Amino acid sequence: MKRLLSIALVAMALSLNAQTEAPEDLINKGNSAVQLKDYKGAFENYQKAFDLYEKQGKAKEIAPETIYNAGYCAHKANMNDEAITYLKKAIELKVKEARPYQNLAEVYKAKKDNEMYEKTLEEGLAKYPDDKALNKMMANLYVQKGNAFYKKGNDIKKAANDSGISQTDADAYNAELEKSKAEFEQALPLVEKAYKYDSKNKNALKILQNIYTALDRPEDAEKIKAELDALK
Repeated sequence: MKRLLSIALVAMALSLNAQTEAPEDLINKGNSAVQLKDYKGAFENYQKAFDLYEKQGKAKEIAPETIYNAGYCAHKANMNDEAITYLKKAIELKVKEARPYQNLAEVYKAKKDNEMYEKTLEEGLAKYPDDKALNKMMANLYVQKGNAFYKKGNDIKKAANDSGISQTDADAYNAELEKSKAEFEQALPLVEKAYKYDSKNKNALKILQNIYTALDRPEDAEKIKAELDALK
């Protein structure tokens, strides 16, 4: 009986200790978990710390970095829904400037939610237009969009060349080349946008050079080639 009572008292003491754990202690636990790359454990501790701060009415004054850390760690732990919730709170509290937008966009990309991925980048760039990471992410997005048309144009051109109709039916061959150019024309503004966001994006530069060449714009092609060569 005494042993059962002792066990119950220990359990009660542990329970009370857990209930009265200070948010600062939870943050320290979260920091230690991050060092061990235990992002799930870190998230849980940061989340608890923020909740305690919020109950104390101190969230805006004390906890912004904690809420960002919770969102970041949820993202690293592939806890996408939790990451979205806490990164959005970090954005509301205006902590870490562009960082929550970067992480939130990555979460949407992981979820294959392309619409929200692009929207998040747009919102982030509207507030932080000079942020390098956001610009690079947007550039890659537009390279991907443009590459779909560019690839289709190349496929049409290659099929025409492989068919041998350039030797047997010049009109039909030229018609196929015009079809390929129509695809390149659709790709061009998208890849030019990518270039605008990140002028050192090698994929954008390579595609631009080839499109300008295909569209009979040699001066533009040479300019891009020089920029590409400078990066090698």
